[in-house]
Amino acid sequence: MKHQVLSAAIALALCGAAQSASVNALGLEVLGSYDTGLASGDGGTTAGEVVAVRGERMYVVNASAVSVDIVDIGNPASPRLLKRVDLSGYGAGINSVDVSSRNLIAVALEAPDKTDPGTIAFLTPGGKVIRTARVGALPDMVTFTPDGRRPLVANEGEPDCYGEGCTDPVGSVSVVTVVPMRPELPVATIGFDGIDLPAGVRVFGPGASAAQDLEPEYITVSADGRSAWVSLQENNAIAALDLDANEVREVFAL
Repeated sequence: MKHQVLSAAIALALCGAAQSASVNALGLEVLGSYDTGLASGDGGTTAGEVVAVRGERMYVVNASAVSVDIVDIGNPASPRLLKRVDLSGYGAGINSVDVSSRNLIAVALEAPDKTDPGTIAFLTPGGKVIRTARVGALPDMVTFTPDGRRPLVANEGEPDCYGEGCTDPVGSVSVVTVVPMRPELPVATIGFDGIDLPAGVRVFGPGASAAQDLEPEYITVSADGRSAWVSLQENNAIAALDLDANEVREVFAL
């Protein structure tokens, strides 16, 4: 978003008053808002962190409460809570939500010990959990391929500490295949073992391998669903993925 704002500012400066007038004709208006009623305000209890929208329904994750709010936004001026889904039986915190083109909702939950494998819970539009998938440590973001058949999960693999007695799991991307009538879904894992890293990629954890230190944060997928790009935030890098082979194609520094 910052890049988009900067580009717009440069375009206005270069194109002059006529361009400025036409751009300023575009206005934004707040239509409504939704309050979960859960956030403490002091950061101790967090809610309303990530939103996914499909049609007239909005799905909102409440991290500390380990729940998802299903909200009717048919009238955007007056969003209405339809149901709050308790997912505490599947993890200790929610980090992400997405809804597919097939109206399947995927929710990323971290384990009570964040260095243990996490879970993706799949829900119907009405909030019923119908299946799960085991993924990597600290699943930080989930997104579907455009056809809705494969959720991709950025497993951050954040360490609990560095040094003796600490656990530093590997970062990875999980590729889940949505198979009808399977309660536990098959998962392919894309890791970073043996990947050549160019100069400028930050690997800084004391005693950590590159596979441990690369920490996937956010994913975007190509329109044909065959490629993906993953931000490695702490490493100041991007990984390009081949989703046909389920492997890392390249890592490049920023």
